[in-house]
Amino acid sequence: MKNINISNKLGVLLILIGLLNSCTDVIDVNVPNGGERLVVDASVKWQKGTLGEIQTIHLRESTGFFDNNPDVPVTGASVTVTKENDGSIFVFADQNDGSYTATDFVPELNASYTLEIFYNGNSYTATETLIAAPVINRIEQTIEEDFDDDEIQLQVFFDDPVDVKNYYLGEFIPSNLPLPSLAVISDEFTDGNENFIENDNENYVAGVTVDINVYGISQRYYDYLNILIQQSGSDEEGPFPTTPVQLKGNVTNVNDSNEEVLGYFRLGEFDTTPYTIE
Repeated sequence: MKNINISNKLGVLLILIGLLNSCTDVIDVNVPNGGERLVVDASVKWQKGTLGEIQTIHLRESTGFFDNNPDVPVTGASVTVTKENDGSIFVFADQNDGSYTATDFVPELNASYTLEIFYNGNSYTATETLIAAPVINRIEQTIEEDFDDDEIQLQVFFDDPVDVKNYYLGEFIPSNLPLPSLAVISDEFTDGNENFIENDNENYVAGVTVDINVYGISQRYYDYLNILIQQSGSDEEGPFPTTPVQLKGNVTNVNDSNEEVLGYFRLGEFDTTPYTIE
């Protein structure tokens, strides 16, 4: 009887071991791959008080979700930007690493520019206007009270022009973090008054230097960034977050309007100042 009992227990044990082993099997998830996408990082940035003649545009291709190389530089493309009011064409030379650089760019406030990219037999284009930036008046440091912890908040003040619809981008680059934080605002309720753009961060501690840039941007780019910031989790939305939507930039394939092109072409003047957290 004991042998029978031992055999029964041994059988049950073997079955359990088999079940446990089956639980550790690797499951291959089949993630649909829609193919490579052209990614356009074309930000023409003109710092106040400079010539702004050196500008760089970055091109790359997206890869599959599980690909070990998420960043594939695009080389061999032809990249130009045309200033529409006088027909000036600026050639962005291929640096053979995914970047394309012009050394003779001429920025002009409120002028329209058209980006043209020729790559793999396709023509890509986008048009934007170079928007003026305000002058930074001052920086104020306050404490933002949170449910769990208090965070240091920076407020960047500037004067908003009267009777003009304006949209602004604030870029905050802390010395102790690898990536900047972004914030956008409009002057819908502050037209013609002193305005401010703010950023709070749990990583702001005494001694950290934050490089702050304030850009003038177009309404379309403002809308694009609003969605980007919300979907990246940079914007706290409480218990009712916005439903994710497709983020569509302004670059299109002239040969195939259905092709999804990632990224954006934008131009903006900016004012800049460093600030050290107290």
